[in-house]
Amino acid sequence: RGSRPQGWEDVSISATLLAAALPPPAPAAMDRLWWLARATVCERHGLAEVRRELYEEIKDGGSRLSERQRELTGWQQRDLVPTITGIIGGCGGIAALRKAGFMKGRKLLILIPALPCYIVPYQFFFHLRETEYLVEMMREDGTSKFPRRLRKAFEQVSAPNSEIIEDLDSGSEIL
Repeated sequence: RGSRPQGWEDVSISATLLAAALPPPAPAAMDRLWWLARATVCERHGLAEVRRELYEEIKDGGSRLSERQRELTGWQQRDLVPTITGIIGGCGGIAALRKAGFMKGRKLLILIPALPCYIVPYQFFFHLRETEYLVEMMREDGTSKFPRRLRKAFEQVSAPNSEIIEDLDSGSEIL
C-alpha cells in the first residue's frame, strides 16, 4: 500500500456514504425522454429544416429513402402514443373535475376543461415522438446518402454544440 495517500480510506468511505445518500439515477428511458424534450425545444430550427427536407422527399415519391427510413416513416405514421396519452389525459381531466365537484349541473360543460387535458399531453408526446423520428432519420445506416443530406441540412441551421449532432456522432440509438 505504499502508493496510496494517507487519507485514502477516508475518501473512499465518504464517497460510499455520499452514494448511499443520493437518489438512484434515473432509468435510461427517463434520461432519453428528458433529452428529447430539451432537443425538441432547443433544436427546433434545425429539426424544422430536416422536416422540410424529409417531407419534400416523401412528396417526390421517397426514392432516396433507405429501407430503414421507410420502416421509420411507417412507424411514425402509425404511432398511437400521442393519441393514447391525449385520451388518458382528457379522461383523467374529466374524472378529476367530476370528483372535485365542478360543473355538476350541465353535463356537456365538463368537456370544456377536458380539451386542454387532451391537447397538452397529445402535443407534448407528438413533438417528442417527431423529434425521435427526425433524429433517427438522420442516423447513418450506410445504405443511403439521404441521411447525410438531412444531417447536413440540420448542421447548417443548428448551433455547433448541438446535442443532436453529439448524439448522432456517439452512435447511441433508441432502446
